Amino acid sequence: MINEAALKDTLLSLAENNRMMYVALSSALNEIEALRETVRGLDPTFSEVMEDRRQRAAQNGAEVVQQIIAGYDLILQRLTDGYVC
Repeated sequence: MINEAALKDTLLSLAENNRMMYVALSSALNEIEALRETVRGLDPTFSEVMEDRRQRAAQNGAEVVQQIIAGYDLILQRLTDGYVC
């Protein structure tokens, strides 16, 4: 059985990691938006080309994304069911 101190440490660590990941993701998205706006100003056809590339990338990566999400779902389910070790 997990003691309360270990559980608290784990939850704090998870919260800190989630915060760092959110900050990193937010910063990356802001940079991408700035680049997109810059390119849009240089090339009026950019949005059409970008949409085509986005759709192709989503199709190519869909299987990998589904596998990763399924792995996380399995971990969450095991933790919810009380499987710790």
